[in-house]
Amino acid sequence: MYKIETFTKKDADMNKIKKAILDKTGMVPEVFDDGTHYVVNQKLTLETLREIVQCDHNILEVTGEYIGNVGLKESEHMYM
Repeated sequence: MYKIETFTKKDADMNKIKKAILDKTGMVPEVFDDGTHYVVNQKLTLETLREIVQCDHNILEVTGEYIGNVGLKESEHMYM
């Protein structure tokens, strides 16, 4: 899982950006900073990342970080 953050110009259409992110990722983004900062947590492929970056000319930057298997418990093996 990755946390993907998208930053846009101040005059960008917030509803258009939200819809584009929803269409590309299947996730509704959280919106911060007066509609210029969008965040989703999701599995990520290089193709999905490319689509997010190229979806609108109002996008200034896309950043992200690996957040692991949020909500998923990994199996643990103990040897005695």
